[in-house]
Amino acid sequence: MTALRVVPVLLALAGGACGEESSPGPLDPGGRLSGAVIRNGIEYRAEVLVMESFPVQLSGRATLTNRAEEPRTVVFADGCVVLMRAYRPQGGGPVWDQGHEIACTQALVPVELEPGEQREFSSPTASAYDILRADLPDGAYRIAVYLRPVDAPVVEIDAGTTDLAIPR
Repeated sequence: MTALRVVPVLLALAGGACGEESSPGPLDPGGRLSGAVIRNGIEYRAEVLVMESFPVQLSGRATLTNRAEEPRTVVFADGCVVLMRAYRPQGGGPVWDQGHEIACTQALVPVELEPGEQREFSSPTASAYDILRADLPDGAYRIAVYLRPVDAPVVEIDAGTTDLAIPR
């Protein structure tokens, strides 16, 4: 049987350079991060689903909400709107980047949002096999979700740490 654990995170700094921005608040009583990041009227939220199978499987999900009073558009570079990366908890660069391992449709993805409208996007599912391969040890890894809007910096948010292991 597979259990499902949801690790919420917030996506920061996507969209244009203007607009209000707030930072994540403390954990709410339900164990979720509170607060949001708003850029150019768009609120960005994300979570990583951890499917407790063996080996564990991960999937990122991002929700964009237009908090402005007029329509907003964010354009993404290709069909892979949401991707994930894995890092060793002690720091350093990514040890795995989903964007280097999958093929994405090579077409721009415009996301047009009316005031109050939401759109959700998911990353492809990745297993501990995909992340650890033969060269990384079992252990705790920090998982990040990222988006790549056109004409804006890459948006990457830490989603917490999870244990990864594969049969050896």
